[in-house]
Amino acid sequence: MFISIVVALVLFIISALHLLWASGSAWPCSDRQSLLRTVVGHPDIKRFPSAPLTTAVALAIAFAAIIALWAGGAITLPLPLWIRTTGLVVLAAVFLLRGASSYTPRRVWGTPVEPFATLDIRCFAPLCLALGAGFTWLLIDSASV
Repeated sequence: MFISIVVALVLFIISALHLLWASGSAWPCSDRQSLLRTVVGHPDIKRFPSAPLTTAVALAIAFAAIIALWAGGAITLPLPLWIRTTGLVVLAAVFLLRGASSYTPRRVWGTPVEPFATLDIRCFAPLCLALGAGFTWLLIDSASV
């Protein structure tokens, strides 16, 4: 259950950040353009994603946290177990691929701008790989029960 709680806690924090950004905040940066370069980092994107899109991302991340808690036995949901298993497979794949893509010779998303490029290699990608490993662990652990 420990891994599920850690994964969920990290995801709930990330979800809360997205909700903060959807509300118009630039935290932890000084303005929205700095935030754009820090957390999006794509050279062709000139403005921050819309509030509805950012809110949808926040909700998807919160849903991933709920799947982690469900897989670890911290909560129960009145849903078939195949939904949990499918969710774990998809989430493990998404986070592992997102993390690994940052280390490919030709990045999937194009050449990122700074400071995103450095933060991605040092923080964002390793965090995604760790979350992917957490979901993989939860998948294996839940299959053995």
